[in-house]
Amino acid sequence: MSILITGINGFIGKKLSRKLTDKKRFIVLGYEQSTINQAKKDNPNRKFDVTNEEFFKNYHDETIDFIIHLAAKTSIEDSVKNPYRTFFTNVVGTLNLLEFARKKHIKNFIFTSTYLYGKPEYLPIDENHPLKPHSPYNRSKFLAEKLCENYSLEYGLNVVSLRPFYIYGPNNKESSLVQKIISGINNSENVVLNGLKTKRDFLYLDDFVELIPKIMDNFPKKYNVYNVGYGVSYKIGDIAKKVARLLNKDVKIQYKKRKANEIVDMAADISKVSKEFGWKPKINIDLGLNLIVKNLPK
Repeated sequence: MSILITGINGFIGKKLSRKLTDKKRFIVLGYEQSTINQAKKDNPNRKFDVTNEEFFKNYHDETIDFIIHLAAKTSIEDSVKNPYRTFFTNVVGTLNLLEFARKKHIKNFIFTSTYLYGKPEYLPIDENHPLKPHSPYNRSKFLAEKLCENYSLEYGLNVVSLRPFYIYGPNNKESSLVQKIISGINNSENVVLNGLKTKRDFLYLDDFVELIPKIMDNFPKKYNVYNVGYGVSYKIGDIAKKVARLLNKDVKIQYKKRKANEIVDMAADISKVSKEFGWKPKINIDLGLNLIVKNLPK
């Protein structure tokens, strides 16, 4: 079984590659055919750019069974400051992968989208909730989803669009919420959070990664969308307090004034993905935070 995977050096990609590498053959963007380890050995510093069509011209006609498209610009803050780069990477990058799938007759395509529902009209949020993407980043993912849907309808691709609510875990980027909380506590700084009542649905990275092979083993036909979360939301202030207890330190929380369009609460209805793939998250918030703290550099 051969898999073309993008974003392999990212937060999700690194974990997913370790999960799959023992039993799957990978085609890493920028190489004709290679295992992940060999690709890194050949050129560990090479940057893979999904917006560059030249990368796709190097492939022979070997069979590819799956595309897993993870590569993206993911920062909401950066998308507001530089919308062009976010839209270009997330929309054109996805279009290039879909066009490659069409030309190479690759039928199974997994796209990692994001939360697209804006201020929720009801909780928990199912896949039928109205879509109200609330930033350039979220809108770029919405447009990429529409491309996926079009290629599925027009060219018969089987596409799974996953909408994760908030994925967290060890070794996430410094700008992520949990990492910023840890940094603030360790440096005896104020932990600045958005709104006293702000809540998020936290899904541990390992649980998300466990879902991917389950989808691959029972890939649905046509175009399908799935919400992915733990199914419960927690106040981000309570997350900061939990982290402080695990670090055995005090935490000083400062709350910013909430913006008018800011989302207060989000919780995923995961009944669809659970039913179709026999998947349920196993790592609750307390265990997940404990695992992150245990993995901090000494």
